[in-house]
Amino acid sequence: MAFHEIAVEPTVIRSWRDFQMIWGMVGFGKGRLIASFPEKGPENEKHQSWAWRVVESVKVCEPGSAKKVSACLETQAKLKLLKNKRPFDHGRQWSANAGIEHRRSPFSAIIEEGAVCDSHRCTLDDLGDENGPSCLKNDQHVMTFPKRPGLFTDALLPILRCAKVLKFVDPYFLKTSEDESGPYFSIKHGKVVEEIARKLEEFGRVPQSVEFHMLALSGDEATQLEVFCKGMNAHLPKCWKAKAFIWREDGARRFHARYVLTDVGGAGSEYGLDQGKSAHDQTDLYLLPETTLSTLNQEFSASGKVFTLAAGPGEFSGTRG
Repeated sequence: MAFHEIAVEPTVIRSWRDFQMIWGMVGFGKGRLIASFPEKGPENEKHQSWAWRVVESVKVCEPGSAKKVSACLETQAKLKLLKNKRPFDHGRQWSANAGIEHRRSPFSAIIEEGAVCDSHRCTLDDLGDENGPSCLKNDQHVMTFPKRPGLFTDALLPILRCAKVLKFVDPYFLKTSEDESGPYFSIKHGKVVEEIARKLEEFGRVPQSVEFHMLALSGDEATQLEVFCKGMNAHLPKCWKAKAFIWREDGARRFHARYVLTDVGGAGSEYGLDQGKSAHDQTDLYLLPETTLSTLNQEFSASGKVFTLAAGPGEFSGTRG
């Protein structure tokens, strides 16, 4: 996964200031998410969940701020909390559960009460201390991943599960055949998109909008658009509707970078959104800060001004059953 999972003891957060300090250091652009630990209370009730416990802690210490904390949790939980279905024994203290879970499947960091700083644990007062967990010191943006569709999808799954808008940006969805017989669709790119769609199907997710943005080849762009739509439709479920855009580089800026952009978060892949040629191929995956994401979403839209629209949008539906 591309995100550090941070466990935070709910009673550490006693005030609006405490909440803002921790809430501000996590998110899709930061590379860190707070573990929803416990995700639910006994018998799957909201009572005793992590969010509920945080609000209760603030109610005790700073009652006037509890409503603000609760509202923030309700509106932003999907963007900051990681639901990982970790087991939790409600008969034990939170710290005991965290210790058990960390030994089973390590958290990147644990912020708790009365902890001594070590490689993964710290208190709220120790945030930013040089001896604290390294993943809490700076925004975590770049990591190296094998170019395998399953691993790529799992790395970005927290973003993908929350997204309503999904954009794939890669200049090389289309290739030029060696015999110059015409453009052809890149199956290796299709495999990555197909894996993302399959994973979202498992969660019952259908994006409201799906777009593909690519670079024009020399020749007839309308034909290129048709080739792409006919190639990609086999990799999408029948219930998915998509649009394709083909752009030209008419200005000073080159269309080179590759991105997965959504309405909630995004990432760039240095060496493309395609499946590698071998199991050893890797790419540098980097998370996009919110300001960069906003800019790119505007640039790669029907009204984008950075590149010149050569063909599209071409509308098509998936055909995979």
